[in-house]
Amino acid sequence: MPVLSGSRRARRFFDRLAPMYDGINAKIYKPEWLAKVRATLHGRVLDVGVGTGFTTGHLADAVGLDLSSEMLSRARYRGSLVRANFVRPPLRNASFDTVVLAGSFYYLPDPREGMAVAARLLRPGGTVVILSPATRALAPFVPIYSRRDYEAFLAAAGLRLASYERLSWAACLVVGTRP
Repeated sequence: MPVLSGSRRARRFFDRLAPMYDGINAKIYKPEWLAKVRATLHGRVLDVGVGTGFTTGHLADAVGLDLSSEMLSRARYRGSLVRANFVRPPLRNASFDTVVLAGSFYYLPDPREGMAVAARLLRPGGTVVILSPATRALAPFVPIYSRRDYEAFLAAAGLRLASYERLSWAACLVVGTRP
């Protein structure tokens, strides 16, 4: 079992990490990855595991959701912030055009359930965007999924894989769509 699995462990970990998070993120979240993720965002955006707002803080109509009150207290965010668990979101179904999980999908306790929640929150024609680790070297810390895994998670939720791109040896960008 990866060290950071489960919402309680992830919340405690990120509460403790919050004071250093922006500095760490600036080192590991490559600018070209951020540009690729941001290029996929459209319409009303839900950022799952928003942290301090690194990915979507510039969007006035975005909603950032996080378990960590410490992260949210440090967030620089133009949109709305919600402290909640993504698998039980206090949000209306079909209310987002994009659901982005940039560095948060692998913390979900059940990837199929997480994808089903994303699908419910998406409007028809909506997009789910996942930025995740893609190297087995990180497997002791977080789950690592293959292209085939993502395709299966999406399909089980009624979504289709639009693209899977290895961004480097370490990361991948997954884009799925809701018909």
